Amino acid sequence: MKTASNGSLPLYSQIVQDIRNKILNGTYKYNERLPNEKWLCNLYDISRTTLRKSIDELIAEGLLERHSNKGVYVVYSKFDTGFDRPYSLFQEMVKSGIKPSSKILSFSRINADSKLSRALNCEVNTPLLEILRLRYADDVPFNIQQLYLIESFFPQFNPWLLTDHSLYEIMESDYQIKIVKTVQVVTTGSVSKNQSELLKVPIRTPLLHTTSTIYSSTGDIVEYQQNDILTNVIPYSYKVQRP
Repeated sequence: MKTASNGSLPLYSQIVQDIRNKILNGTYKYNERLPNEKWLCNLYDISRTTLRKSIDELIAEGLLERHSNKGVYVVYSKFDTGFDRPYSLFQEMVKSGIKPSSKILSFSRINADSKLSRALNCEVNTPLLEILRLRYADDVPFNIQQLYLIESFFPQFNPWLLTDHSLYEIMESDYQIKIVKTVQVVTTGSVSKNQSELLKVPIRTPLLHTTSTIYSSTGDIVEYQQNDILTNVIPYSYKVQRP
């Protein structure tokens, strides 16, 4: 396989994209060693310097991990889960006697790009609310969460309420939106440099990355979220039941 000439995409980014796709589709499986440098350089017709830059980026994304004297290994695994009832981490923490809280890191109004329009089943350029928050359990940071809400469903939304309130409770009480279903993808990864500063843990600490699509009782997708969760602070579990 030779890489295509693409003036808008650097060569190393093309390699990152191809290897990432092979990890996500299962060609390269969890805990499996990546082919050696010589083989990959021949496959892509690239230098070792370019390959190593690509590998470093995938390591930073939490998809790969370099083992001393052993090579590079896939540390990503994927599970699809579906909940036929709304799952509120806030409410589960309260039930367990844990004090939940959040710090809003950023809040902005954006227009949906092609990726978000697919995730939210809306038109490109649909107005969205984007919220980045750091969540705490008994004042210990454990979750970096990126929320995307379709603005038309949530006029005059106040993100600061999320510091000490459940989002689902706000949806139901303030907007009469009842959440009935969550579709979630769970992957494993490790903490990046930027995340380590927020979560107060060492780089490459294991974590779970989840993406969730949230459906209302009308069948609309009203929310899309991405989470990076430290499970040593909050155990993360779900039950999969055969239909």
